[in-house]
Amino acid sequence: MKTAILGSDLSPASDQIIENSKEFKLLGIEKVILIYVVNRRNVDDFSISDKDATQVKLESQKNRLMSFGFRAETKVVWGSPSLELMKEARTCEAGLVIIGSRGNSLTSQTIGATASEILHHMKCSVLLMVFNKEPDGTVALLHKNINQHVLLTTDFSDFSENAFQVVKNQLAPVPQLTLMHIQDVARISKHLENKLEEFNQIDTARLQRMKEEFNHVHPETKIRIALDYGHPKQLIPRFIKNNQVTLTVMGSQGRGYIGEFFLGSVSLRVARHADSNLLIIPFTA
Repeated sequence: MKTAILGSDLSPASDQIIENSKEFKLLGIEKVILIYVVNRRNVDDFSISDKDATQVKLESQKNRLMSFGFRAETKVVWGSPSLELMKEARTCEAGLVIIGSRGNSLTSQTIGATASEILHHMKCSVLLMVFNKEPDGTVALLHKNINQHVLLTTDFSDFSENAFQVVKNQLAPVPQLTLMHIQDVARISKHLENKLEEFNQIDTARLQRMKEEFNHVHPETKIRIALDYGHPKQLIPRFIKNNQVTLTVMGSQGRGYIGEFFLGSVSLRVARHADSNLLIIPFTA
């Protein structure tokens, strides 16, 4: 992931993402392409003065990125924000799309309103930066240091293993990492509950293998294993909130996340309700 697409709506929220963009270097990002989408569904006229003001603002954001050591460029495009961001990601061969969300109420305009559509269809990695609404109505990044406590959810599939390898090899440093597996009550309770103890023993060993492999590369990382039984939609956001997780990492098949995602609708639930940034990594092999 060396090139990232950053959807900007020129708002104070997008400015905050850019001011915090040094964190993207933890993911190996070297170049950021700022995309401003003129949404035809909401804008009937985009005058010359609007274009000039937009370009000035984008150049200001670009210069700020460059001051942090990134190569950067800007683009203004017309169309549907989600479709245009996906198109630009393919055209530019970007490894990451960065957009904003505000917990259980996705923000307006490009920075967040298209998050669910992108999660349905994007085939490259997606980083959702989570905002919190302040009492005065403004928004602020919930976590400025994305790597302080990383949560990696796994079902031990190839898709999850791929996400684990990306975290191990590309995200550094990681002061604290939690490796989590949820025994899904919906899949186990009816016919397999009598085997739960056996499943727990097997999966604890799997998580321990992952812990040892990660610590071999990053001996400084403090790693916790979390194995639970219940509904992933409830347990993952609860764990994130109670343990001050700053980044949650999930894997997907890389064919669009919802429906193909290893936790199914859990991904949208986490995107909408979790108090952490969210990185979804596709498996494209």
